[in-house]
Amino acid sequence: MSSRFLVQQFAAWRERGEPLVLATVLQTEGSTYSKTGRQLLINREHDYAGLVGGGCLEGDLVLRADEVFADGAARVVTYDMRDDDDDLWGMGLGCRGMMSLLLQRLDAANDWDPFSRLAELMAGDTLATVALATEDHDNIAAGQLVDPQVGGPAVCWTIRPWPRLLLLGAGPDTGPVVDIAAALGWQISVADHRPDLLDAEYLRNADTRHVVDPPKTNEQLDLTAYTAVCVMSHHLQSDLHYLRALAQHEHPYVGVLGPVQRKQELLAQLDQPAATFAARLRGPVGLSIGADSPQTIALALLAEIQSELAAQKNP
Repeated sequence: MSSRFLVQQFAAWRERGEPLVLATVLQTEGSTYSKTGRQLLINREHDYAGLVGGGCLEGDLVLRADEVFADGAARVVTYDMRDDDDDLWGMGLGCRGMMSLLLQRLDAANDWDPFSRLAELMAGDTLATVALATEDHDNIAAGQLVDPQVGGPAVCWTIRPWPRLLLLGAGPDTGPVVDIAAALGWQISVADHRPDLLDAEYLRNADTRHVVDPPKTNEQLDLTAYTAVCVMSHHLQSDLHYLRALAQHEHPYVGVLGPVQRKQELLAQLDQPAATFAARLRGPVGLSIGADSPQTIALALLAEIQSELAAQKNP
């Protein structure tokens, strides 16, 4: 589950005043589905949001959560599946890894902390390093957020907000991009100079839609709010205006739909200096997967964006 879906489910449960148990991966060794910082939320009905074990561990975790609901005490649970004879719950999982998780109760009494604060960071627009105390010490309770620079038993990880994708163009081939990005939990904005296209049903999963005058893109859109941008209006002059605006910013990913010759034609008309922007601009967009339809092109595009963002986060 994406961090966005996790935050949305948390907001719904919190709005209803439901107590929750938060499971946070503290440590892993070997092959495991999750790494440090991955989280799972569980309610009293054994519904859960998020995945830490790919579905293998969650059935046991909801039962362990009952103990936390009962006494309110945080506790660490460890699953060690490195033994060749491992047959957890009658199933040989074969993961060959170890995972320790901290389970803690969240409710109105503690304002659903620390996840209420973590959710704000996930919904933000910058990377943030957080640290979670793993045991009680020096008047700090296990499960509290602490200063990453201060010593003590704690685990640290980086929170990466979900991607913000801007599509400059609202033609029919935008629909599959919107649908797949929405399924990934990305935030999606679509902009175009043609209002009738922005009203199309195939954009129903877009978060926001904007009518723009392409020469005024910088004035009418806050381009700094986006992680990735794809120019796909199929209108040469509009694309040129969009690229002129985008050349003034440093997006982690920017691409333009169409063949390489079209990209070169557009770049040739940009004002200097454009060398660094030309080097960053992707086109044709998408990983080479043999894409030959709007759906497969959308898949290739979003896979390329995901790959680029992952590479920049983990150099």
